[in-house]
Amino acid sequence: MFRFWTGDDTDASLVIDAEGMIYAGVEYQRGTARSHEVGQIIKLDPSRPNDPLVWGVDVRGVLDGSGVWATPGLHRDLLIVPTHTGHVYGVDTATGAVRWTKKLPGPTWPSPVIVDDVWIQGDCGGKLYAFDVSDTTVELTQLWNVQLGACIESTPAVWDGLIVIGTKGGYIHALR
Repeated sequence: MFRFWTGDDTDASLVIDAEGMIYAGVEYQRGTARSHEVGQIIKLDPSRPNDPLVWGVDVRGVLDGSGVWATPGLHRDLLIVPTHTGHVYGVDTATGAVRWTKKLPGPTWPSPVIVDDVWIQGDCGGKLYAFDVSDTTVELTQLWNVQLGACIESTPAVWDGLIVIGTKGGYIHALR
């Protein structure tokens, strides 16, 4: 269908919305001209194979240590994108405009999990957070956080009201 060069390492899983648009997070390791041109948070339209880039957001930071390593979280018209530097971006899916930015202790490698209008996110300071995303157009309200004692690199799993997460300290925690 199409081929698109992001300019750098694309490790995170891709996210596809109901219209078939593709959202990707891209690392910033090589410093190519292409990575400067398209950015590290991108939206692609596969129905336009000759020019699929809809928008791109530049979140480069420092060479060989920034960009996006986590899979973005999609919630209605909002893309939630953690970065290696600890910045998390709330991006408008239609325009690519950054609605808000949160700074957490990086790297923020765990992917966001959104369940019932609640975004759950771990950080490398060892905290697990929950934010209210019922209104995607405003700065998010933190509902709670809990210290788990070590860097959180795994993505939370949620089942039947239970949140399960692993830490770099070697523990698996279950929270209700």
